Amino acid sequence: MEKNYFEEETDLKKLVKAFQDRTLERKDWTHEAHLAIAIYYLSQYPSDEAICYLRANIISYNTAVGTENTPERGYHETLTLFWATIAAFYCEQNNKTPLFELTNQFIRSKWATKNLPLDYYTREHLFSTKARAFWTPPNLQPMPIEIL
Repeated sequence: MEKNYFEEETDLKKLVKAFQDRTLERKDWTHEAHLAIAIYYLSQYPSDEAICYLRANIISYNTAVGTENTPERGYHETLTLFWATIAAFYCEQNNKTPLFELTNQFIRSKWATKNLPLDYYTREHLFSTKARAFWTPPNLQPMPIEIL
């Protein structure tokens, strides 16, 4: 049986609240949690606002849990926009599904595979200082969808 990350809507909302309150344990700030937060914000706000909330809250959360936001660590602009775009596309294709189920389905899908960005970027390009600070287009192949 496939794992559900959220059994009901309130589970997703608890994650979002803990993230926003900066009470989410650092060990719980996983790839899946990042994706769930992105889907939640994209479901609540227009994409440009959702990106602003993601950016600000990730930076703030990192600082609160002792993760420095530097050219080598912490917030990563290209990865944030990459994942938000993939999540938004998935949500648009499955918008009739309740949010917590949609989030579970996305996290289990091929679109949420942690190494997916490396299908589009070389490691050197993706983890460059420039890509951490600014949106940087893929250098291996174009994205299958337009970036937010």
